[in-house]
Amino acid sequence: SYGIGTSQIAVLFVIGFGTSGVTGAFVGSLADKFGRKMMCLLFCVFYAISCCTKHFHDYPILILGRFLGGISTSILFSCFESWMVTHHHHRQYAASKLGETFERAWS
Repeated sequence: SYGIGTSQIAVLFVIGFGTSGVTGAFVGSLADKFGRKMMCLLFCVFYAISCCTKHFHDYPILILGRFLGGISTSILFSCFESWMVTHHHHRQYAASKLGETFERAWS
């Protein structure tokens, strides 16, 4: 319905996954520098913009969306959990409670 060819769609997928793979190497360092909470907020902004780009039929905007989606994926799979662990230690909760929290989150 977008009028985009199969090869262009493949490029969009590669951009998303490739961006996630490349930025995954830097997200941890950025979280250490700017804070985990800030990175999680950045995830929300980037992912919201990425979702909005899906409503456009312009290929460069779709590329931007896949790029932001790839960055968001890297943040999602690293910063949220590390933010929870950091917050847990900062508040000096019992170490056993951290495992229980993860267990509840994934069950």
